[in-house]
Amino acid sequence: MSLSDTGTPTALLVGIPLAEIPPPKVYYSDDSVTLYHGDCRAVLSDMADGSVSCVITDPPYSDRTHKNARSNSGKASKGNRILTGVNAFASIDLDALGAVMAECGRVTSRWVVATMDYHHVFTYEDAPPEGLRLLRIGVWTKSNPMPQISGDRPGQGWEAIAFLHRTDERPAWNGNGRPGVWHGATVPDGDHPTAKPLAMVADWVRLFTDPGDTVLDPFAGSGTTLRAAKDRRSQGHRRRTGRALL
Repeated sequence: MSLSDTGTPTALLVGIPLAEIPPPKVYYSDDSVTLYHGDCRAVLSDMADGSVSCVITDPPYSDRTHKNARSNSGKASKGNRILTGVNAFASIDLDALGAVMAECGRVTSRWVVATMDYHHVFTYEDAPPEGLRLLRIGVWTKSNPMPQISGDRPGQGWEAIAFLHRTDERPAWNGNGRPGVWHGATVPDGDHPTAKPLAMVADWVRLFTDPGDTVLDPFAGSGTTLRAAKDRRSQGHRRRTGRALL
């Protein structure tokens, strides 16, 4: 379970059938950004095929990762578990993630770029979401990772990035032959416990989209993707209203 803004439990992403999900509300909109408050599935189901240029997102991770996630900086009080109390939000299982990713693959005209639990990403080598193929597994290596508290094994220090593409389109990007590896620090004292570095996400916007394109983030969190896409059009979905955009 996760917590709502009022501290009451809310259903997991897979806990409510699509037909019973309340319609999302427009939380913010201007000439370049539209942000919805509600379950992303309700918006995705009404979007036309190929209606956005690229999906850049950071979905929840597995239950095991959520339970064990710790931080060595910021509001989590060094070494404490970070996805508890007011910071808690629902994990996602492979089936639910695959369903959302398949919808992302349908509405994008090209790429789906997502930081994901590596347990999830590696399954996509043999069984990718419908309509997508996994072209590369990238890596974000952290310059300030959480040490292994037990001291009996190496710490994690990295997160996986899935670079998926529609199966019916030829892939192309603006990075030529550069590797899919990014280096950078975690976000200290952010409004979201798992926010990704703005510079890294902005690099993805530059590499996988062009000026005038529309970027979609169905798991918008604190709005890093929307801010990174400031010279594009963007659309985001998030289930909480209590977090400020970056």
